[in-house]
Amino acid sequence: MRALSPGFLTSLLKIVLDVAIVVLWGLLVLASLVTLSMMAVGLFRVLGMGPELPEAFLRFLQLDIVIALPLGVAAIIAMLFIAGRLRAILVTLIQGDPFVPENADHLRAIALAIAVYQIIRYGAHGMIALMFTLFGRPVESGVSIQPEFGLNIGAWIAVIALLVLSEVFREGTRLRDEQKLTI
Repeated sequence: MRALSPGFLTSLLKIVLDVAIVVLWGLLVLASLVTLSMMAVGLFRVLGMGPELPEAFLRFLQLDIVIALPLGVAAIIAMLFIAGRLRAILVTLIQGDPFVPENADHLRAIALAIAVYQIIRYGAHGMIALMFTLFGRPVESGVSIQPEFGLNIGAWIAVIALLVLSEVFREGTRLRDEQKLTI
């Protein structure tokens, strides 16, 4: 079996990331437009102004998924940020010098983006449960809010691993720069 060329997988990953970034931008635009239109409709209904909306559109606005759509927008933004940083790392790999200090910063930024998204997700789930309970759509038994804390262990392990790798990159680039200065 013939082996693949050394840069084939890297180039393939870059192409996949480029396509993913375009798709994510499209999803972000779509989700943002839907979210903004829902907010405008809600504002118009509260203020009692604007045209009468079709019944099918009003039923759509009552779906549970619509409440979670802003969290979806946050997830898409986080994925776009991460994909952009991964693409920057792949570009340095394609250029033949992945051990640059910027890549340590990229890895740290990816770790922090995952951590921030997880924290936003926890807060959003609590707010959704609170809204359901306060507005007559009980989460559990309608009596009280039962917070359900689902810790995503895989995401937090990824955060720790990326932070460790960023420090390995940082130290590796420092040692390489130091070695270049020695005779």
